[in-house]
Amino acid sequence: MSTVSFHIANLLEKMTSSDKDFRFMATNDLMSELQKDSIKLDDDSERKVVRMLLKLLEDKNGEVQNLAVKCLGPLVAKVKEPQVETIVDTLCTNMTGDKEQLRDISSIGLKTVITELPLTSQQLAAVICKKIIGKLTVAIGKQEDVTVQLEALDILGDLLLRFGPILQQYHALLLDALLPQLNSCRQAVRKRTVVALGYLAASCGSAHYQKMVIILVEELRKGLEAGHANTYIQCCATVCRSHGQRFAEYLDLVVKMLLNACSIHEDDELKENTLQAFEVFVSRCPQEMGTLGHLEKVLTLCVKLITHDPNYNDDDQNSTFNPVNEESMDTTTGDEDDDLQNDDDEQEEDEYSDDDDMSWKVRRAAAKCIEAVILSRPDYLLYIYQSVSLVLILRFREREENVRCDVFSAYRALLKVTKPAVTALNESKLTGLSPSPDTAAAVLALESQIPQLVSSGIRIFLISLIRNF
Repeated sequence: MSTVSFHIANLLEKMTSSDKDFRFMATNDLMSELQKDSIKLDDDSERKVVRMLLKLLEDKNGEVQNLAVKCLGPLVAKVKEPQVETIVDTLCTNMTGDKEQLRDISSIGLKTVITELPLTSQQLAAVICKKIIGKLTVAIGKQEDVTVQLEALDILGDLLLRFGPILQQYHALLLDALLPQLNSCRQAVRKRTVVALGYLAASCGSAHYQKMVIILVEELRKGLEAGHANTYIQCCATVCRSHGQRFAEYLDLVVKMLLNACSIHEDDELKENTLQAFEVFVSRCPQEMGTLGHLEKVLTLCVKLITHDPNYNDDDQNSTFNPVNEESMDTTTGDEDDDLQNDDDEQEEDEYSDDDDMSWKVRRAAAKCIEAVILSRPDYLLYIYQSVSLVLILRFREREENVRCDVFSAYRALLKVTKPAVTALNESKLTGLSPSPDTAAAVLALESQIPQLVSSGIRIFLISLIRNF
């Protein structure tokens, strides 16, 4: 028996000790050995190590369990194909079993194995994926056990992300297993399904991609009519993000449906998801969005929704800044009549809480979408200054800090895109060559808006100063 085999056998014997500390230390030492590049296991040692680690997954001590599952990562790179298959078979069986703790630790083990499978060994990866996929598709269909569903969807997402291109023969099976889950009554299941479909879209062939998008668009149409299309909006955006060029064929139809839905429905969640989808469409298909004539419509919608705050009346929104008359800075307590009025206001506030207000998500999505247009289509610079810039400046007073940060980010992107135009205009003065009309007009528009920009900056500073006083 070689020195390595003898040492491994000694560790395996300690792993059977009734003392949890002995088991933990032995497993920890095994981990150290497996992480060495020089270690070589014979066939007998491979079988014994695999058998022992799989047994320790059922250990009564949680620390030993966790250490055993961590050992599986380096182990799959050290053992031969039959042992890797044994590991995967056992983990899949445990994951769909009745023991919750064993199920959870086995799910972690499967994710670890998938992460550590060497990309250079395509044959081994193909064999392992074949064994995993069949059991995962069955687990995904288990409507009665949502925990198994969620774990299976997570693992399938990891599998598609890492080995999507070599799973071509299973793409049809996976597509048929995933699409029905978009109608699940559980939001967590729908979200993980959207992620998995995004990974599938990035690696599947044209026929499967076309089938997927056609079904998504049809279900989106039905969902918009019935008022529950948010999952399909998110899924269309995810699929487009994965492969924007192939999604461009369906872009016109999807954008028209979403624009029409926003004009009809008052659902804030639908508006937020629509704006997030438009952000993806603009980023991944900028030329197509312009060619189809949708950019102006999207920007018009963004300008409208970036001020969408139905539960807050900003009477000063369109007026010039006057810090003396700023009602939000009024710190006086007032007389008894004011106290009575304040009591009435408190009663009204009790009826509605800002915790229920989700309109800020709509405004944030609008700001992000505007920034996406600015960065992806710098040729729209003049249009942005004419139609969007002043609205962004006015929204510097946004009451939600998260939204305000995104408004600042959008305006910062606008200034960044404007910099080349300013440089070109300055160079034209030195060379005597006339800049393009749009370049000069954009810089002139920026200069004309400087007073409003400075005024809003002073306003923000004073409000912040008084609130922190």
